[in-house]
This record gives sequence, structure tokens and C-alpha cells, in this order.
Amino acid sequence: MEAKDLVEILASRGMDFYTGIPDSHMEQLCNYLVERFGTSGHHIMPANEGNCAGIAAGYHLATGKVPVIYMQNSGLGNFMNPFVSMLSDRLFGIPCLLIVGWKGEPGRPEQPQHTFQGELTQGTLDLLGIPYAVLEKGLDEA
Repeated sequence: MEAKDLVEILASRGMDFYTGIPDSHMEQLCNYLVERFGTSGHHIMPANEGNCAGIAAGYHLATGKVPVIYMQNSGLGNFMNPFVSMLSDRLFGIPCLLIVGWKGEPGRPEQPQHTFQGELTQGTLDLLGIPYAVLEKGLDEA
């Protein structure tokens, strides 16, 4: 799937706001978002994933719409505290769609520094109660 197609599918479902931290595994998506929106009212690239959670929460509270947050899996640690403090169903239940690049995915060749984080990714999402689906092919592998 091309990044443009994904963005159009999400827009057809009312999701047209993105905040995130660029990830080499999602290079096509990141480049497309910058090309299409730049840094604007539809696309914000803050300093870290925790900031993304706060921005997404504010966007949802202001508009009632579901924001999209993109990050690499190593950013889940930065995302965790704001998620459990604001977004989680156990607190305010602020909806958002996460797109998480999976560096260190078991069974796929990767740099050694990503291996342990890759092993923890699904367990971290499970621990946080975040439902997820693993795409068979990434955006750059369509």
C-alpha cells in the first residue's frame, strides 16, 4: 500500500490530523505527510512521543475527531506515561490511532540495538491494553 492510499483511507474515516516522530521503517508515510501537510494544523512533529500523546489528546478534545499518532516502537516508553495518564480507557478514553514501526521484529534482520525492543513491542502494547494488528507488509513493501 502506498502512503497516499493509507492517508486517503484514514481521511475517508474522518482522520486527517497526524502527530508523530519520524521512523525509517515508515519513511514513505513520513515523507508523504511532510509533502502533503508540511507542519500545519494537520501535521505536527513534536520533540518526543509523549508530546504526541498530549497533542493528540488536545486535538481530540477540541474537535471530537480521532487523531493519528505515528512512531517507532522505541518511542513506546516515552508514550507510556501520557497514555496511562490521559488516553487510556481506564482514565479518559481519548481515542487515537497508533501507527508503530517495528524495529527489531523477531525473525527479520535488524541492527542489534533494536533486537530487545523488538521483542518487547507486542508485550508492551498488551500491557497497555492497546489492541493492535500486525500488517503483513509495511508501507514501503507494498
